[in-house]
Amino acid sequence: RVKLLSDSVMADLGKEAEKTVEEFMKSAGRNFDLNAAGQAKDKPAFDPNSKPATAAEAKERGNFFYKDAQYTKALDLYSQAISMCAPDDEDNLKIYHSNRSAALFGLKRFEESRGDAVKCTEIDSVWAKGWYRKGLAEEGLERYKEAEQSFRRGVDCAPTDQNLARALQEVKMMI
Repeated sequence: RVKLLSDSVMADLGKEAEKTVEEFMKSAGRNFDLNAAGQAKDKPAFDPNSKPATAAEAKERGNFFYKDAQYTKALDLYSQAISMCAPDDEDNLKIYHSNRSAALFGLKRFEESRGDAVKCTEIDSVWAKGWYRKGLAEEGLERYKEAEQSFRRGVDCAPTDQNLARALQEVKMMI
């Protein structure tokens, strides 16, 4: 969100003014092709109407749409990457499942997000990102004890990961 006015000015103007500013920014975003931060959207380096040729290309396209919060398009492309990937290519499969988990999380489809995160942990039980994704999905499902266990497993795998440590501390406060 672009900050047009200081917090104190917005507080003085009240909720109605904040709502008006929000509506203006949404309109400007549509009219001027801006992202949520009010910056010009990146143009894809690919033809959005063509099919990706490889799993890696599908993933990169998915990343493009994910960064622009177009989670449905990202989800479709990550699913394509999974279906195009060789079943024994576990290094890439865990990444594609992790990415799809993130897209599903963005769509608030927490149970499905958790399913992909579980797949990540089955493929590689010491990959911290899989445990992080699983914990986030469980937190979205309000399964805080399970989320705590998942974040703890992630911290065990990557003790210096600040995101995991922060997530673990935050979920502990919800229990």
